[in-house]
Amino acid sequence: MGDVMPSAARRLARFVIGLRLDDVPSSVVTKAALLALDTLGCALASTRYDFGRAAVQTAERLGGPQESTLVGSKVRVAAANAVLANATLAHGLDFDDTREDAIVHTGSVAVTTSLAVGEARGASGRAALEAMVAGVETMCRVGLAVPGKFHARHYHPTALAGAFGAAAVAGKLHGLTEDELVHAFGICGSQAG
Repeated sequence: MGDVMPSAARRLARFVIGLRLDDVPSSVVTKAALLALDTLGCALASTRYDFGRAAVQTAERLGGPQESTLVGSKVRVAAANAVLANATLAHGLDFDDTREDAIVHTGSVAVTTSLAVGEARGASGRAALEAMVAGVETMCRVGLAVPGKFHARHYHPTALAGAFGAAAVAGKLHGLTEDELVHAFGICGSQAG
């Protein structure tokens, strides 16, 4: 018998674990930095609206360790709660980025997860950017695996692909092993439908 091809989850985990910012073209690194700025601008704009204030208040009420900052505030909340609020802010006005062929909004997931988890872990800006690039690429790969099929089945592609992207970002920043990230992707897949 020949070698068995690794699962899609394992191939994706290997990509995420192996990604190094030094191997990413400088034009992509520049675009990633601009994506972070754009996402933060969208999030900051949303803080003036009722839904934005509600997202921030919800994150504050959820409690937890004070490890990650809410956009437009000095308030720190648990990283997961910061991601929830900041992602809501980033996508709330629907001015955030869209990868049209995959139909995903990468910044609202990858940027917010990278900033919140990176802050909680004390990661360098470079490590956070590297994880963000891994998350964006992961979301796009998942979205492009079945282009248009999520919408055809009445699913929101950002929600589905975003779970994988957030797992990629957080996994990279937490230093997960390949097997641990494969398991994280398995959980994302099992929760998808």
